[in-house]
Amino acid sequence: MSAQPTAVMPSTSAATPRAEARPQDRVFQALRRDVLLGRLRPRERLVEEELAARFAVGRYVVRAALDELTRIGLVERRPNRGVVVSDYDPSQIEQLYEVRETLQRAAIARMLLPASRSLLDELTTINRTYAECLARGELDAVAEANAAFHRTLFGACGNPFLAAAIEQHWEKSALVHGYAIGVPALAARSHADHEAMIACLAEGDRAGLGELCSRHMQPSLEAVRKTARTRP
Repeated sequence: MSAQPTAVMPSTSAATPRAEARPQDRVFQALRRDVLLGRLRPRERLVEEELAARFAVGRYVVRAALDELTRIGLVERRPNRGVVVSDYDPSQIEQLYEVRETLQRAAIARMLLPASRSLLDELTTINRTYAECLARGELDAVAEANAAFHRTLFGACGNPFLAAAIEQHWEKSALVHGYAIGVPALAARSHADHEAMIACLAEGDRAGLGELCSRHMQPSLEAVRKTARTRP
């Protein structure tokens, strides 16, 4: 699998991190942010003993966190290497994004439009938090707000199983779509796209929302294609 630029991404239905009640949740969230912000690079090894010392927890706690990271596709276990940060092949990314687009369009087709005032207000608040955190350079918080926006948007489809499938595939492609948050121009464009999505929801423009959500995925996908074209 080929290395891709990494940066950031998900967490809860609000623009704040999930409560991390268990030690493995704390370790999981910290490592997830490290991967998505590029602090841990593709193919880099994650050694249980070192992580246990870093977080002052037992190895069983680290193992549980790594199992969860493996489940969502951010790390993988390789023979003779142990656990390493995932490294995606461009063709796999194309396929994953195709599934994401299909699921998102299915969700949009089920949304009640025009959207309720409560949904519009919630999305507006989350996107404001996105902009404020971006201005302060707080990328972890930007990632959380970005994830919260998408989770709230597609959660409005009225089908919790479809919404869960969308989030699952969002997590799997996090190494790619998080790239935009680490690039100022792309992060600003993402914020503007969110504003436009809110406008489509308010106006009841289902077709426009579908097209906008599809275009919203393209910058990070194009970065993957560019990397593939320039690879020796």
